[in-house]
Amino acid sequence: MKPTISNAFNDGSADRPNNEQTSPEAWELRQPQSNNARSPRNPRKSLAASLAPMQVDLRETDFGWSLELSPIQAADAVRALTKNHADESELRYLVSMEQSSWSNGGSDASIAMIAQRLSIPVLEQFDNDQLMLNKLSLMQLVSLCEPSRLLVTVIDGPIEAGDVQAIERAIEKNQSPLQAELRAVAAIEVMGDRSVVLHCREKTQALTVVAENFRHYLAALRNRPMDEFAAPDPWQIERLLSVTGLMTIRPIETQIFSTSIDVGVNTAQERFNQPADQSLIYDIPSNSWHDEP
Repeated sequence: MKPTISNAFNDGSADRPNNEQTSPEAWELRQPQSNNARSPRNPRKSLAASLAPMQVDLRETDFGWSLELSPIQAADAVRALTKNHADESELRYLVSMEQSSWSNGGSDASIAMIAQRLSIPVLEQFDNDQLMLNKLSLMQLVSLCEPSRLLVTVIDGPIEAGDVQAIERAIEKNQSPLQAELRAVAAIEVMGDRSVVLHCREKTQALTVVAENFRHYLAALRNRPMDEFAAPDPWQIERLLSVTGLMTIRPIETQIFSTSIDVGVNTAQERFNQPADQSLIYDIPSNSWHDEP
């Protein structure tokens, strides 16, 4: 049966190594090397065995926090980032995007042209490749496009063209937009519609994005819509990441029972040659998560 939803976990990437994040040697080590490893009785017949692992890296920085997370699609990452942002908020979203699905003659269409074709309201246009959008317009854009690279800077209040140029210069120097603009509260970059780097002032923002991705993980695992599953609480994610700042969820270490799903979590530095050392338990009847250190 085909998946009922588009999901980064079951897009076929588990069939090959991801050269950007995992060496071939590490890929081979994803299979359990110990009798203590948490794995289904017959992983070849398990849907979990065909899914990509979730990888999380959270670090404290001089501007706040930096999160690396995969796999996750651009629309899902933006939805998670804006989850607690009310529509009436003063927050604005400075957006640039690279994509190949929309064309303008012989070249890729600019983000400004795409917004115009889709009748997406724009708060301000700084050039053809940078738009200021509200939350609803941003969600419309990423839901209707499949960006190969998406960069969104969340701004608390209005900014001028000079501020945008300062953000551009910071990015060109491999610096965070949060270092160039004090009103920037978060910045998220999605590469290949699959992996995310998030810079944020508040740790809770990063924890929420990780927690939301657990919903997509269960959705892929159960072949059900994501909305059917609750997310873990941010404090549960924080407890796991407090060990090393790293977290890996290998689907082969997830066990499905009649009333619960036991998600094995690896917090070791050498994550692909060690069995899971932590877990989160999803209770199916109550649609809630429980700790099991």
